[in-house]
Amino acid sequence: MDRECASGGVASKNNGACQSRALTGIFVSGSVRLDRKRILVKSHLPEYFAEFLGTAIMMIVGIGAVTVMWSDGSIMRELIPNEPLRRLCTGLLFAGGGTAVVLSPLGQRSGGHLNPAVTLAFWVKGQVTGPDAVAYCIAQMSGAVLGVMIVALVGGAAAQSVQLGLTTPGAEYSTGIALGAEFVITFMLMFTILYCVNEPRHAARTPYFAGLLVALLVFVEAPVSGTSLNPARSFAPALLTSVFDGFWLYCVGPVAGAVLAVFVHGWTFGARARAGCAKLFHTERYRCIFTDCSHTLFPVGAVVLHEGDIADRAYVVERGELEVRKRNADGSELVLAKLGPGEWVGEMGLLLQLPRSASVVVTRAASLRKVTIDNFAHVIAEHPTETRELLQQLAGRLHEADRRLVL
Repeated sequence: MDRECASGGVASKNNGACQSRALTGIFVSGSVRLDRKRILVKSHLPEYFAEFLGTAIMMIVGIGAVTVMWSDGSIMRELIPNEPLRRLCTGLLFAGGGTAVVLSPLGQRSGGHLNPAVTLAFWVKGQVTGPDAVAYCIAQMSGAVLGVMIVALVGGAAAQSVQLGLTTPGAEYSTGIALGAEFVITFMLMFTILYCVNEPRHAARTPYFAGLLVALLVFVEAPVSGTSLNPARSFAPALLTSVFDGFWLYCVGPVAGAVLAVFVHGWTFGARARAGCAKLFHTERYRCIFTDCSHTLFPVGAVVLHEGDIADRAYVVERGELEVRKRNADGSELVLAKLGPGEWVGEMGLLLQLPRSASVVVTRAASLRKVTIDNFAHVIAEHPTETRELLQQLAGRLHEADRRLVL
């Protein structure tokens, strides 16, 4: 703003000009923010497309399984006359398709939510931005529609006989009971996901735990509400059959259950509840667009920890190589240790609560998992195997340092 406008003593004839400049600044600032959001959304298009395609594939497998197992005249009705057993097979196929997608390159790229309730829960948790959450939900809804359309085209009358997998409350259950059931089962699913992605020991197994739970829930709960768990899964059949009676409960129940799981998980585990990533299967093959991801990629030459800094975190090396270096009085650097996958770095600072005694530099592009002070205390207190491995590494480093001093 001009000096005369900022001074407060501007003549009335200039007030209009000052106000005009101020408004222009506001609009320009707003335009910049909008442009940044557009750039962000555009740069994440590969993740959105992967989520779209992944959801479509999951629905093709899942609704295809419903058609094969339950359609009029299906041979599977004769081969498996027992309905509970057929439900279990349906659940295994539906969940298996979703698990396969999460583990695939599509799921590794997008994070494999495949479900607006899951995405919105991570948004509430602060790990998915608003624009990404909106784009993911649109991708999931449209992907589900594409998947069910393909099943309708291929399955024909058989797919129509099961109403394209439309979810409705069971004949013996009220809408309220079905709503409560969707709330509870989605809470269970989301809590399982949150627990797994935030536990280093279980993070890589998240798709398997979640998939197995979904299969069991279909087996047990399907007669009550149809076991949707997923607004996109219910939206696509409702849209293509034009039957929206009760559709709202398959939005309200899953979203409310998933969001409650975020708060309960946070209350239960405290700071440890933010130790993971919003991806259900995180690998170093693809970038991560989510915030507060504990899996961090460092290029060659990056300084991970600086000598003299306050110790507030440690890392576990997942991939790559690091060197621990200490600067001598003459300015030269002494390499104290070389670290590879599975080894800890920065743990001594957390143990001693002292400034860093050395720097850590990446010598080969590395993927590191961050461990905060609270997470570190949790590992020491509740994971004896990891604690023993850490102590063995520390003992090995002390032995190597002692050997070098002798030489």
